[in-house]
Amino acid sequence: MSQGHVEIVRNSNDAFRRGDWDVISATADRHILVRTDPNWPEQRIYGREPWIAFLRGARGSWGPDLRIEEIFDLGDRLLVRYCWIIRGQHSGVEGEQRFSAIPTYREGRATFLEFYLEHEQAFDALEMRE
Repeated sequence: MSQGHVEIVRNSNDAFRRGDWDVISATADRHILVRTDPNWPEQRIYGREPWIAFLRGARGSWGPDLRIEEIFDLGDRLLVRYCWIIRGQHSGVEGEQRFSAIPTYREGRATFLEFYLEHEQAFDALEMRE
């Protein structure tokens, strides 16, 4: 089933770029827990609707150009490395933000999602759990 998880991430990323919130919503468990990097303002997000609202706000602020750089298939989890090409909607300032995510899946839906600003932190987090 893990190859299916890779496809879920790819399809969700494409949906994010299009702003198709129904597709993204369908891939998140109703009780999803999202834990962000300690340096991000929002530390925890609980529930599908708040998660979608967070994504909408981020896309509105930073733009839709979110790219997947790598995916490591770990069975019921993935390690995904992203690069967000940021374009300030009001300022026009451009930049890049790289980060990693570890989504955990159950029955084809993300139930837990962790974010790390440093890719090495994501690797460390996985080593601690194994």
